Amino acid sequence: MFFNRHKAEPPQDAGGGSGERPSVGGPRLVEEETAFLIPQSEWKQLAVRLDGLEALEARVRKLEADADARWAAPRSRTRSERGEWADRVERRMRGFDTRLRDTLAGLGPLGDRLTELTVRHERMGERTLALESTVADTRRLLDELGEVLDLVRVAQVEERTDLTREDFLVHYDLAGRLKALYTQRMPDLIQPRLTAERPRDVVRRQAELIRRLCLALFGPEEHDGVGDPDLDELARITTDAGRVGLDQQHQRLLERVGSEASNLSRAMNESGYASRFDFSVEPGIAADPREHALWLSCEAGRPVAFVVCPGYRAADRRLLEPFVFTESGGEG
Repeated sequence: MFFNRHKAEPPQDAGGGSGERPSVGGPRLVEEETAFLIPQSEWKQLAVRLDGLEALEARVRKLEADADARWAAPRSRTRSERGEWADRVERRMRGFDTRLRDTLAGLGPLGDRLTELTVRHERMGERTLALESTVADTRRLLDELGEVLDLVRVAQVEERTDLTREDFLVHYDLAGRLKALYTQRMPDLIQPRLTAERPRDVVRRQAELIRRLCLALFGPEEHDGVGDPDLDELARITTDAGRVGLDQQHQRLLERVGSEASNLSRAMNESGYASRFDFSVEPGIAADPREHALWLSCEAGRPVAFVVCPGYRAADRRLLEPFVFTESGGEG
């Protein structure tokens, strides 16, 4: 009440009013004393502060009301959100269930396919076992045939008083080495000269040069028996009397061919039985695969042009047929 009264009626200055002097000791004296204690400017400041307190109180009450409203809203909103979350979970579970059903339905054809593949795999396994059995039978048959062939060879050798089984096998080994010399090393050895000459008919020219190599290493066709290889003539033919150079590889091959020919001749002569090279094929006769080995690109039944590599015979047994070149054999 004190503040409200003075707020509504702030004290007046001492010099205001009707100009009369106030009574001594009366109410006017109290106001004047009060006005002297609290100036008017301070009264105004106090009034402003009171207004601010009232506004602050109203704001606090509003904040309390807002807080109550906000406290109540989340609880209702939480119940609503829980319901929506439950709905979403239910929908997702239904989706999972649908996809699971579809997946299980798709596994049906896949299972059938898997069963089919399993059956096919089992059948293939059975066929594989059958093939393995067939291969094993074939191997046994080949082994039996090999044994029969060995028995035939033994019988043939036993019929010869001048030839033992060991000698027979030695001469077959010599014939195999001789064939490798004819068909592998000599063609490689003569290649640098063929490259330098660049002949029109490469196959025929190769056969002619290899024939000359064989004559140098295994004697002229008129001579029966095994003589010493002419290694100088071998080098002259290979290099065309020095006009064709050889690289290191072909130089080593030249030495190897000469060494192999010398070793073969020595082994044949030391076998103790008559051995010879056979050049004796009449030109012009029809090439017969039963009697002749056909050179590259040559055909059976065509006329023989010349012997490329001689056959090999030991103790009157033909162990290697002569290699022949036929007319009109063409290039390979």
